[in-house]
Amino acid sequence: MTQTSLYRILLIDDQEAIHADYRKVLGAQSSTTTAINAAAASLFDDEPDTHFEWEGFDLESAYQGQQGYELVQRSIEEGRPYALAFVDIRMPPGWDGVQTVQRIWEVDPEILIVFCSAYSDYSWEEMVRKLGRNDRFLILKKPFDNIEVRQCAMALTERWAVSRTDVLTGLLNRRAFHGHLKLEWARSQRYEFPMACVMIDLDYFKRVNDTFGHHAGDRVLKIVAEQLKSHCRASDYICRYGGEELCVLLPHTDETGAAAWAEHTRQAIASAPVVFGEHSMTLTASFGVSEQLMPDDTMEQMIDRADQSLLVAKKSGRNRVVHYSATTASGESALQQAGGRGNVFQGILASQVMNAPVASLPADATAGEAAEFFLQFRVNSAPVVDLEGKLIGILSEKDVLGIIFSQDAWSTPIARIMQRNVVCYEEDADVQSICEFLGRVAIRRVVIVRDGRPTGVVSRGSLLRWYANAMTASDGADPAVTLHRPDESTRLRLIESAQAVAHCASQLAESISSPVDDLAVPVIEGLSKLQELVNGFLTGSVGREPRASVADTLLASLESSANSAMVATLLRSTYR
Repeated sequence: MTQTSLYRILLIDDQEAIHADYRKVLGAQSSTTTAINAAAASLFDDEPDTHFEWEGFDLESAYQGQQGYELVQRSIEEGRPYALAFVDIRMPPGWDGVQTVQRIWEVDPEILIVFCSAYSDYSWEEMVRKLGRNDRFLILKKPFDNIEVRQCAMALTERWAVSRTDVLTGLLNRRAFHGHLKLEWARSQRYEFPMACVMIDLDYFKRVNDTFGHHAGDRVLKIVAEQLKSHCRASDYICRYGGEELCVLLPHTDETGAAAWAEHTRQAIASAPVVFGEHSMTLTASFGVSEQLMPDDTMEQMIDRADQSLLVAKKSGRNRVVHYSATTASGESALQQAGGRGNVFQGILASQVMNAPVASLPADATAGEAAEFFLQFRVNSAPVVDLEGKLIGILSEKDVLGIIFSQDAWSTPIARIMQRNVVCYEEDADVQSICEFLGRVAIRRVVIVRDGRPTGVVSRGSLLRWYANAMTASDGADPAVTLHRPDESTRLRLIESAQAVAHCASQLAESISSPVDDLAVPVIEGLSKLQELVNGFLTGSVGREPRASVADTLLASLESSANSAMVATLLRSTYR
């Protein structure tokens, strides 16, 4: 089938004979017709008509403007839009051609128009004024030339295709995709049916280009595009979103259904090796899935959530499907704002910011043991490791709560309920990239690993704490300048502060080791002094009067109070 046969053309005219003429010119040209024309030319000693064999356009007829409008409306609903419409100017007793096109462009602003009429009730200026544009329509006078009509149809349908499709893959481009998304979104809001979106990224696509050349990369994109088409319904929309990133819109589908579709498609891509000459390679892809969550959602929010989920899929190992509801709730916007004031994380590694050591759960632990673990260590999630200590998943309180009503819930192995999409970074990873990731997605923390074994966790909280301390240490100046390029006096003050902190910590350890009945006083006293020293460390103000704290005030009360036991009880309840 030739490319032009894929294009749909709508014929709107009130005379049946005109429709028949259009079909002779724009319809399929068979070999029989060509032979008859040649025989007739030979019989009458004429030059034969030069015809070429083709399958023509997909033609559909409407005999009034209202009927044409309804057909265009239906074509959009079915996801099979017309590329072009030939429209008569005069069509009594209904709408005239200009009125018809005005209504048609309300539902499909992309369709191109050719006005065909022997007489016009409008001047060119009037038509431009009423239609509001002059780049989407042409005028042909009747009687028209057959070749002129065919050339017009071929040129305009090609223009329509180029304006809305990606040349390489034949998929929708972003402009056309967003046009369909806007229409589908409005219908979804009006009729309250679900809608989902899937973002897809080919894994390690750069390796394909580097190893086999860009022609191989182009072939891979074409193959994946065809696979997506074969797995989609007629009502779905597929877009090449940019580079090797693709987007699929699934109307009448919730997130669960979209995730199932994505998993089926992921397996299909991974199970179909691509051959380049004597070489063969297996393709994989990562998928991020989201749905319209709330009535006041926007289209952009749904796509952004799918993009966030795709980022998690890529960061947690690729070749997997991650749907948005599997991630935690959105977090603090302050983290995103932190990057706006100097690059405080410049040169900082994950090992310098992470909370360590990190407590891990063995894979053979049960849900009951995990619950006790969470309560004992006052954490809400933990990495899961195998017998060699390698990271294989992550378990949260939410995962355990999800099975507490099932039979033998407490004895359920955590390997059955843990999440295997773990986002992890190496210890030498740049903290700036971690900050950008956590500020972009819904999850709250990432696991830091060395040789595949978890050694710490970087959370939004730890990044915000680092940033807050950096701001305190820089006393409001740009922390990137203050911290990374200190003068000699600042360096000496920091050394003195560090030594003072170490000495105080040593004294605290000795006092706790002493055989006393009540640890409240030495612990609170030691912690208060440490707090003062740390504040001085951060501000570089050793020797200045430290800021008062709750602990300082309570400790002073303890020293002056006749009833020290009562104050000590208050201290214990405050710092429990």
